[in-house]
Amino acid sequence: MTKKEKVIAICFSISMLLLIISSIYTIVSNKPDGYKFRIELVFDNIKNK
Repeated sequence: MTKKEKVIAICFSISMLLLIISSIYTIVSNKPDGYKFRIELVFDNIKNK
Protein backbone atom coordinates (compact mmCIF):
# COMPACT_ATOMS: atom_id res chain seq x y z
CA MET A 1 0.00 0.00 0.00
CA THR A 2 1.19 3.46 -0.77
CA LYS A 3 1.27 6.20 1.86
CA LYS A 4 -1.83 7.82 0.35
CA GLU A 5 -3.78 4.55 0.57
CA LYS A 6 -2.75 4.07 4.20
CA VAL A 7 -3.96 7.56 5.09
CA ILE A 8 -7.27 6.92 3.35
CA ALA A 9 -7.65 3.58 5.17
CA ILE A 10 -6.95 5.20 8.55
CA CYS A 11 -9.42 8.03 7.87
CA PHE A 12 -12.05 5.51 6.78
CA SER A 13 -11.52 3.45 9.93
CA ILE A 14 -11.81 6.49 12.17
CA SER A 15 -14.96 7.69 10.42
CA MET A 16 -16.59 4.25 10.72
CA LEU A 17 -15.71 4.14 14.42
CA LEU A 18 -17.24 7.59 14.96
CA LEU A 19 -20.36 6.55 13.05
CA ILE A 20 -20.82 3.46 15.22
CA ILE A 21 -20.24 5.41 18.45
CA SER A 22 -22.68 8.15 17.45
CA SER A 23 -25.37 5.64 16.46
CA ILE A 24 -25.01 3.77 19.76
CA TYR A 25 -25.18 7.07 21.67
CA THR A 26 -28.32 8.10 19.75
CA ILE A 27 -30.04 4.76 20.39
CA VAL A 28 -29.21 4.81 24.09
CA SER A 29 -30.17 8.46 24.60
CA ASN A 30 -33.58 7.97 22.91
CA LYS A 31 -34.39 4.83 24.91
CA PRO A 32 -37.85 4.92 26.58
CA ASP A 33 -37.97 5.10 30.39
CA GLY A 34 -37.96 1.71 32.05
CA TYR A 35 -36.90 -0.12 28.90
CA LYS A 36 -33.86 -2.37 29.00
CA PHE A 37 -32.02 -3.65 25.98
CA ARG A 38 -31.50 -7.39 25.66
CA ILE A 39 -27.75 -6.99 26.10
CA GLU A 40 -28.34 -5.09 29.37
CA LEU A 41 -30.47 -7.96 30.64
CA VAL A 42 -27.71 -10.42 29.76
CA PHE A 43 -25.13 -8.33 31.62
CA ASP A 44 -27.43 -8.05 34.63
CA ASN A 45 -27.91 -11.83 34.70
CA ILE A 46 -24.15 -12.41 34.52
CA LYS A 47 -23.43 -9.78 37.18
CA ASN A 48 -26.03 -11.17 39.61
CA LYS A 49 -24.76 -14.76 39.41
